[in-house]
Amino acid sequence: MADSRAWNFPETSYGIVKRLQTIEAWTAGIAQRLGAPSLSILDFGCGTGDHVTYPLACLGHRVLGVDMHEPSIQEAQRRYPLPNLLFRTARLESLIQEGVAADLIICSEVLEHLQQPLDCLSLLRRLLKPNGALIITTPNGYGSYEMFCRLQRGLTRIGIDQVVRRLVHARRAMQARSVEAAAPVQTSFQQEPVGFLNFESGHVQFFRVRRLLDVFAAGGFRVTERRARTFLCGPYIDVLLRLPPFRQALYGMNNRVADLLPFSWSADWMFLLEPTEKSTG
Repeated sequence: MADSRAWNFPETSYGIVKRLQTIEAWTAGIAQRLGAPSLSILDFGCGTGDHVTYPLACLGHRVLGVDMHEPSIQEAQRRYPLPNLLFRTARLESLIQEGVAADLIICSEVLEHLQQPLDCLSLLRRLLKPNGALIITTPNGYGSYEMFCRLQRGLTRIGIDQVVRRLVHARRAMQARSVEAAAPVQTSFQQEPVGFLNFESGHVQFFRVRRLLDVFAAGGFRVTERRARTFLCGPYIDVLLRLPPFRQALYGMNNRVADLLPFSWSADWMFLLEPTEKSTG
């Protein structure tokens, strides 16, 4: 089986490496439980596929990446032409009509964008094979990311955010002039990888743990495992964490702190879910 570590990307304040490692560990457990060397996986809301979809395909799983944003899918198709990896746009209802079924469904950073997240969960459940599992990741609606986003919106209204942005851009320009043009990746203000091109879709859901558990239960799922992702992330703090040359150590500490503090303090949550009873499809 191939190794997803052949595709390396750096950790960020958003814990993208920790997320992949957690998803890989849960995926390996599901494969062991099903007695299967590889799984059929649906990644709904895959974006450009960089940080979850493609690495799982590199592990030998049969992966379908689906997103409603056509430019992201086109970019994913261009970047990752693998025989066991397919990217497409589709609605969940269309996948159900086509008879698509998966051992594992991943829905990462999607529910917070939906007006009716329960409807999405109910449709995802119908796409699961018997004994399948669902992985959900979503922000804490009252964690550090959302808090800093609210702060940024407030500062934008009074004009302070624009001043901060100009200062950051000036700092970037100064740093770019001080390094060799052949090695721009060494700048401290390098843009962090995001894995999607759809920047227009904002959050409309702001979850607490209790509400998420209620939504999962109403959708026919129970939580079998859960893990905090990262503690601090969002506007302003992202720039501060990128400043030092030892930022990767800071990101690792940020991840570890999230595991040690109360779960409700994390900026983002990861859940492994199983159906409470078998779906009739």
